[in-house]
Amino acid sequence: MPPIIKSVAVAGATGNTGPTVVKTLVDSGFKVTALTRSASKTDTLSGLDVKIVEVDYLSHESLVSALQGIDAVVVCGVGMLPEQTNLIDASIASSVRHFLPADFASDLETPAKRSMRVHRDKVATLNYLQARQSSISYTCIHTGPLLDYLLNIGVLVNVKSRSITLFDDGEKRFSTTTMGTAAKAIVAVLKHPEKFANREVRVHDVVTSQNQLLRLAKEIVPDEEWSVTGMDTGDCEGRAREAFKADPDSRMGIQMEKVVGVFGRDHGSDFGEADNVELGIQVMTEEQLKEVLGRFA
Repeated sequence: MPPIIKSVAVAGATGNTGPTVVKTLVDSGFKVTALTRSASKTDTLSGLDVKIVEVDYLSHESLVSALQGIDAVVVCGVGMLPEQTNLIDASIASSVRHFLPADFASDLETPAKRSMRVHRDKVATLNYLQARQSSISYTCIHTGPLLDYLLNIGVLVNVKSRSITLFDDGEKRFSTTTMGTAAKAIVAVLKHPEKFANREVRVHDVVTSQNQLLRLAKEIVPDEEWSVTGMDTGDCEGRAREAFKADPDSRMGIQMEKVVGVFGRDHGSDFGEADNVELGIQVMTEEQLKEVLGRFA
């Protein structure tokens, strides 16, 4: 029987997805170490049975020290991407067995997505892991857009302000996942690391469209006026190109690429059946999707 993963270090534990991942791991019986740049900024982890370790992600020695006795590393948060190679090297040096990079959201399967500037660090990290899979196994989990996070900031549909920006005709179907389900997928992988070793895994709560989200949102808050505007994803691509000409790291360019990656005509965003059955995760019914939307009304 392969060794069981018991101890997990979470990098980016205090970011947008980190607290949900940490809590789910703790509730699932894992011994969790939260890696953080500043131990004073861990309010989101209060009350959880977690060891908090302050690290310097640019220091090999700091990371190796923090990863002693750790079986698996989970990276949360986009901000972690440039430093993941340091974490991978330190994980190998510390005999960590399994690594889950910060690879949530977009599936990198299509050449169009892999060539996008917004995904260059993810692609580089995946290539780095593939070249070292004889020393450490890995699993990349793709979730599509994180549903509850984006609803909270009003991107897919803004239920609170009764407004929406429809990309193209609003009919593009895309896979999307709540942070809670993403965390459950992480647990499933860590409980069966040999089953999911050295591969990409796709999970989603639902395949939906902006028009479906708008229809359900209107059912939640009936008899109210909605502001509906439109944006062409072709224009978004053009704006991204112009932004990157002026600044290769343009935030505007990155935001426009994110839009194109989900809604663009040449980008596949529907995972189909995904790997939900293998992960033991059920898809949402429309009523459950409506319930999620209702939390943000």
